[in-house]
Amino acid sequence: MVASVAQTVEYVESSQMYTSNYLRSSKAVGVLWGVFTFCFAIIDVVVFIQPQWIGDSVESKGTGYFGLWKHCSLVQGGQEIICKGQLEDFSTILNPAFRAATVFVGLSVVVILLCICSMLFFFFFSSSTVFHICGWLQLFSGKLPTTSTPVLTYMFSFFLTIEIA
Repeated sequence: MVASVAQTVEYVESSQMYTSNYLRSSKAVGVLWGVFTFCFAIIDVVVFIQPQWIGDSVESKGTGYFGLWKHCSLVQGGQEIICKGQLEDFSTILNPAFRAATVFVGLSVVVILLCICSMLFFFFFSSSTVFHICGWLQLFSGKLPTTSTPVLTYMFSFFLTIEIA
């Protein structure tokens, strides 16, 4: 014969129940925050290093691609790729708008990676302190690419007036 024993937790006060629920919820929020921070970091890094294709249509004058700091074009019928722009030498980046956008997005990458590293503070400080630190770092990291939006608008209007060489 199997005896069914229902385990119930009895609270002395209702505030203990709310505290228990709050702690359980805060741990779940912390885990989700960490997962979403990691996803944002991946997106941020990809935006920084991955070029986007442009000019790959029948009507385009030439084919090639560009990113924030590097632009490439195909020559000799698509047999050879010539790339210009290096992070080590900012003078090789197309114009000041590209340079500014590169700096803003690069700083965003650094700040979000710093935020991921600061999540290790959960082992040393209270969760409230870590949430505040990570929240401010994420706000700053999210604001940097947003700040570069007017710069990117200028950059694309510049890009439409020139042909990638």
